[in-house]
Amino acid sequence: MTATALTSGAFEIRPTLTGRAKAIGLVILYLAVFALLLAILVFGLAAAGLAPAVRAAHLAPAQSFLREWADAAAAVLAVIVLAALTREPISRLGFAMKGAGRNILFGLFTGFVLMGGFFGALSATGGYDFAASALPPGRILGFAVFYALFALAVAVFEETLFRSFILVQLSRAFSFWPAAAITAILFGLAHAGNANEAPLGLLVAGLGGLVFAYAFRRTGALWFSIGFHAAMAYSEDFVFGVPDSGNVAAGAWLRSTIHGPAWLTGGQVGPEGSVLALGLVVTLALIVRFALPRREA
Repeated sequence: MTATALTSGAFEIRPTLTGRAKAIGLVILYLAVFALLLAILVFGLAAAGLAPAVRAAHLAPAQSFLREWADAAAAVLAVIVLAALTREPISRLGFAMKGAGRNILFGLFTGFVLMGGFFGALSATGGYDFAASALPPGRILGFAVFYALFALAVAVFEETLFRSFILVQLSRAFSFWPAAAITAILFGLAHAGNANEAPLGLLVAGLGGLVFAYAFRRTGALWFSIGFHAAMAYSEDFVFGVPDSGNVAAGAWLRSTIHGPAWLTGGQVGPEGSVLALGLVVTLALIVRFALPRREA
């Protein structure tokens, strides 16, 4: 079966009341399986003395790393379980392998280029100053690897949880764009618990989620979104050392100093709290529309 046919069937609406109810029920089942698997992994980490079972306000970097990979593993394993239960190929749920390498690399490239331009624009306005870290090269290299794997975990977790099985099933219940809007709203609200988060930051996150959903529909997979998402997180946390949803990572390559009004710089929220982030989202949407290969029906 071709990638086009797989993608077409993935988002095809179930027109009957029974079909729509089944799709919504499967969303609830997925969330239940995800919660169960996450609880097993989290309490397993706690039993091994690696990370607390209750997410504290300030986990050590290694603990945050393990918890993030537990989140990612639970989200992916839940998709595998539901795919087996429904006898649906995982390729229809965002993990089609055709073009995976190309799309994830293009996502990484696009993410680094756009984030570099974005921080360049913020710096040109006088909103940010950047200086090299005082850490020795060996520690910088260690942090570079650490945050690369951490950013990958964040991207896999969030793209899988919000834009894989749930998006497909909600599309079958309501059609694609209403489903994409629902998942985008949930994605934005999921950031509300972050330290120092602001309404504009939640809006930018939600709009970004909508674009990522569109990328899934257009390419038939999550790989581009995972690549871009990882590059975005890595740029904020390690490369530029800016607040990321209110959190500043330790061991960044560059150190940032913020100047000017929060509506321009994002303040303690980070760049997603800046009005310039809206332009970044629009640019990303145009790239998805005109630069990504189209495999939708």
